[in-house]
Amino acid sequence: MKKLIIVFSAILLVAGCVMMAGCMGENPSSSTSDENPTTGTQTQPQTNSQLVAEPQYKDKFIMGYGKDPKLKGGDWGIGFFPKTQILEKLVEYDMKNDEYVPSLAESWEFKDGGKTIIFHLKKGIKFSDGTEFDANAVKFTIDRLIVRKHSLAPKSAEVIDKYTIAIHSEKPGFFNLAKMAEFHLSIMAPTSVNPVGNPNGTLITPIGTGPFKVVDYKKDQYSTYEPNMYWYNERGIKPKFKEFVLKVIPDEDTRIMALRSGEVDGITDFVHGGSEYTPRNQLNVLEKEGFKVYKRDIPITWVIAFGYNKEPFNDPELRKAVSLATNRDDIAKVFDDQVRPANNGMFAPEAPGMAKAGIKYEYNPEKAREILKNKGKEGLKVNIIIDKNQGDQILVAQLLQQQLKNAGFDPQLEILESGAYGEKRNSGDYDMRLYYIGGTDRRFYLRMFWRFYPGGKWSAYESEKVGELCKDILENPKDIDKNNREKDLIAFYKELYDETGVVPLYHDVMTAVMNPNVDVNQNELFEQAEPQFYGVGVKK
Repeated sequence: MKKLIIVFSAILLVAGCVMMAGCMGENPSSSTSDENPTTGTQTQPQTNSQLVAEPQYKDKFIMGYGKDPKLKGGDWGIGFFPKTQILEKLVEYDMKNDEYVPSLAESWEFKDGGKTIIFHLKKGIKFSDGTEFDANAVKFTIDRLIVRKHSLAPKSAEVIDKYTIAIHSEKPGFFNLAKMAEFHLSIMAPTSVNPVGNPNGTLITPIGTGPFKVVDYKKDQYSTYEPNMYWYNERGIKPKFKEFVLKVIPDEDTRIMALRSGEVDGITDFVHGGSEYTPRNQLNVLEKEGFKVYKRDIPITWVIAFGYNKEPFNDPELRKAVSLATNRDDIAKVFDDQVRPANNGMFAPEAPGMAKAGIKYEYNPEKAREILKNKGKEGLKVNIIIDKNQGDQILVAQLLQQQLKNAGFDPQLEILESGAYGEKRNSGDYDMRLYYIGGTDRRFYLRMFWRFYPGGKWSAYESEKVGELCKDILENPKDIDKNNREKDLIAFYKELYDETGVVPLYHDVMTAVMNPNVDVNQNELFEQAEPQFYGVGVKK
């Protein structure tokens, strides 16, 4: 009986194999459909042509960049690139709603009119070396700024408990929160220095909670990073590279050549804005050649800044004449309309309160000529200084020279080496120069402070009324409320316009240009004002 059972089982086994072989030999396109047990509908089996393999990526991504990232530190700490890719901040800025939103901090409250802000920190976050992010790490970062006498350093930081910290400032106001989103207040692990946790310690390598982790660095040549898997795993993201190399190529034309030759996979602007960028009039050319051009509007505006403390431009009427002589639409055409003409405000329309201010800059060279005639200033000689390393600005200055001539000025261009330019700029030995106000989103209020607050080192324009309005926005406790702040912003814009403190030219962008085989999601790339490169990959 046992033998019969064994034989019968063997027969069944063979029969089953024959049936399976028959099924496997069928043409998938002619097989019968199966019934979906959930819906009862008929579903066709997936064919081989419908199976799409996941893209494969090269191990290394190489990015061309205009400045050294200063991974060993400098006067302002490490560079802006690592401050956006390695480190993170307590808060981020949502310009659309003029609000600060959680990043490493999950919530906060103001005390004493904003002189103290108590931050409640997120839990369970790790730095790339596996150490824990907590209040002591925030205190270490603040204390390091204080001992280095950083211009944005708060007065002190006080640990309340492991995940709560109070940051104290000398003055009240909303500006103390705005600083927390600034590049320089990005949070660094205490293990970044030797001795560990010593604010006066020597920086060994910057360690943060962001997507990148430093692997190698050679000053003025390159820096190499690998994914911080704590960051990626927390977000359920798989990196598309094993190594990210930042290749330092200071000359803008050489960077473009490196992109075209395939030496680099992409090039990007200096992430703080205003310098070392891809020339805007090259973006259309690169796009036509097949490269992917990504850009984002940011609240940075190139302006004419005056030597307003001396003749001739201590006279606001003559500053007004310069504004009337300026055709901003033609200036935007210098850049193939990749930028926007600043016809409706000194800041981009996205800036809080700017659109509501209802400002309109007029182009009227005849009216400008009339002002010069009435003041006996026809043929007024003025000089414009330009940094030789800013190729775009030379083109703008040449066009401005022609526009001002058409309105009755006699403008002379001084195209200077960077050192000579800096000396003239700092000494005030100029009539006009090209300058930028605003910045990436996080720098909107910071640059307002640097450009218009009384006594600022990098001032674009100062006056009693403009200065008082600027101070009110940043330091008056009532302006912690964004509705009050908007009213004061509008008054600030209008006063600056009435005094022609600066002459806005165009609103700039932030760009990244990639080879055609680079895979990147634009929403991820520009989820903040500065490009974030955690999602890039080079397809094989």
